[in-house]
Amino acid sequence: MRRGSPTRRLRISLLCVGFVLSLVAARLVQLQGLDGAKYQAMAEQNRQHQISVPAERGEITTADGTILAMTILTDTVTADPTQITGSAPGQTALEQRQQVANALAGPLGMPSATVLHLLQHPSSRHYVLLAQSVPTSTGARIAALMAKLKVVGIYLTPTYTRDYPAGDLAGNLLGFTTFTAQGDMKGRAGIEESANRLLAGRDGREVVETGTNGQPIPLAADRVRPMVAGGSVRLTILAGLQWEAQRACARQVRLARADSCTVVVMQPATGKILALAQYPGCRPSDLACAAATQDLPVSAIFPPGSTAKVITAAAALEHGQTPTSAYTVPEQIVVGGFAFHDADPHPTERLTLAGILAHSSNVGMVQVAEHVTPQVQYDYYRAFGVGVPTGLPLRDASSGILPPPSKWWGDQRYTLAFGQGVAATAVQMASVYATIANGGVRVQPAIIAGTTAAGGRYVPERRPPSHRVISATTAKELNDILQQVPMLDATLANQPWGEIPGYSVAAKTGTAQMWDPRAHCLCQYGSSYIGLAPASNPQVVVAVNIQNPRSPDYFGNAVAGPVFYHVMKFALGTLKIPPDRAKRPNVRLTGP
Repeated sequence: MRRGSPTRRLRISLLCVGFVLSLVAARLVQLQGLDGAKYQAMAEQNRQHQISVPAERGEITTADGTILAMTILTDTVTADPTQITGSAPGQTALEQRQQVANALAGPLGMPSATVLHLLQHPSSRHYVLLAQSVPTSTGARIAALMAKLKVVGIYLTPTYTRDYPAGDLAGNLLGFTTFTAQGDMKGRAGIEESANRLLAGRDGREVVETGTNGQPIPLAADRVRPMVAGGSVRLTILAGLQWEAQRACARQVRLARADSCTVVVMQPATGKILALAQYPGCRPSDLACAAATQDLPVSAIFPPGSTAKVITAAAALEHGQTPTSAYTVPEQIVVGGFAFHDADPHPTERLTLAGILAHSSNVGMVQVAEHVTPQVQYDYYRAFGVGVPTGLPLRDASSGILPPPSKWWGDQRYTLAFGQGVAATAVQMASVYATIANGGVRVQPAIIAGTTAAGGRYVPERRPPSHRVISATTAKELNDILQQVPMLDATLANQPWGEIPGYSVAAKTGTAQMWDPRAHCLCQYGSSYIGLAPASNPQVVVAVNIQNPRSPDYFGNAVAGPVFYHVMKFALGTLKIPPDRAKRPNVRLTGP
């Protein structure tokens, strides 16, 4: 076969090479010239990533500075099981994972078998969560152990965790937090929820440039939006008083075998709630318990019973009756076809309006109610704060139940006279007596003393609104009458819980009948004791309510009285209120 010319073949080869080079050159011109900006931007996107800079959630404190809720730095422990495959010669992946599990079991407080199971059955091939909210000291210990074992694949990620250093103190008021899908803490109940916007702050954003290993390059960060730390909330409650109220509640629930207990301590002149206690309660860090726990003092409603008689008495005193207006009071009376009776048997007697209230006569109060119209009775309940919002910044705060007169049935006008057929919260009933203590002026209850923004400036909360409910004269008349109750309880019932040495006390007890859904009868009881001191110049109100006591003596003075005594005595000492040593006013209780 005849071969072609070598020169010709060389020329053809050069032409082919030149053609290829021209294509390459054209592509380079396109990439670097025409599309250069596009590809440069794509390269920047591959190197730069936006990351979130989480804001630290603010604190919740008591009025005296005790920290109730705070944010602490913790570690989240994760693992990449594909990296734990045996590092020593002849060591299998299972053997090294068992070694890691044994090392982590102690610091994490988990059985070694549990840790090994997680490593062997990860949620994804390269990731498994081992533990959250691990203290940083424990995290440092884990890092040292892994370094000693020369193990890779165990990772510690710094995170924020909500901590409640005071345990269950005011847990019902605080609420709790959970994490959103974006990893942010969010309040789910109580103050954590209502003040969430302030407490949460605002996360920041950063654009970071990453190296070939995917790690951020330290000096390549450009802050896009600065992080704003969360603000803090200062409550009106006092830590020591709150603790004593919770302790007294817990003790009495156990003694009386009751369902629950609430205590509200309030300053009459300011509306500030100094204690908002309940039992049972729980730690906010126990999410299952916290989510199932009701904030009883503001959300649980109950018939106030005889403690509401002061409202009917106030309406009557402002509409023509006087403390000495006399009534004939039998043991039982029939009005409008309905029979009403007193709690204890007694002969027919003559009592003044003051005597009816002090002796807590249902029969007498039914007659007193006939001196006011149903609309007036309804208006006074609302003016005292029953059946209206409390104004507290808590989602579950109840307004109580008070139907308008057009919806009253049968004997409701008369049952309202002694606190049945109506429902209120513990805070609402405390506010009723705070109104009397404050000379007839109701100050809306308040639980927040002030807030501190991220800049550190403290802003006191605005003074809550107030309005006059009854005249100063009527308030004093009620105060004088209520000062007779502790003496009557001590002498007639042997229940001296309203007698605090050195202090004058005005008080009222109540024992309301409640429906028992199991027995289908009004055979459960709610026991209350509400009082103010010093009665000569009231500075503190304590309201106690105990639900469904199963002790033989279920009356308010016997069941709720001991809690009132201990909490009021402690409150007077805590607030440094000196004894007034005032004599009990001379009030006529019997009629001619």
